[in-house]
Amino acid sequence: MILGLEDIPGGTPLVSFLLWLGLSGLFYMVCYLAILNVLDDLTKNSLLKIPAMLGAAIPSAGLMAIFHYKPFALGAVICITNFYRVRAMQTSEKWKDLKPNPALFYVASYAYIFLLMALAIYIPTLDFSQ
Repeated sequence: MILGLEDIPGGTPLVSFLLWLGLSGLFYMVCYLAILNVLDDLTKNSLLKIPAMLGAAIPSAGLMAIFHYKPFALGAVICITNFYRVRAMQTSEKWKDLKPNPALFYVASYAYIFLLMALAIYIPTLDFSQ
């Protein structure tokens, strides 16, 4: 007889938690760190930053929807860390030849975050079976 996860006390919930934790780390690194830093490097102080970030939220939310990931806790963590990320840009040596506009960076990044979270919650409710 082979034991499965359901035969081990706490096996299935533990695996589910570890899977959620792994997906949270993946989405934090890809959908937050990578996308925002790359778009900040490309757009700098341009007003094209806002539509670029809003456009990037759509495939990121689609990725979360594919994995059936609900970003409630991740959204709170990202909102808090984004404040410190933008604040640290003011003194970063990477931006020494360009003074970042903090209002533009905050508006664009929080618009991306809120649209990402809203779409990641909304897309799974759509019925594509028709």
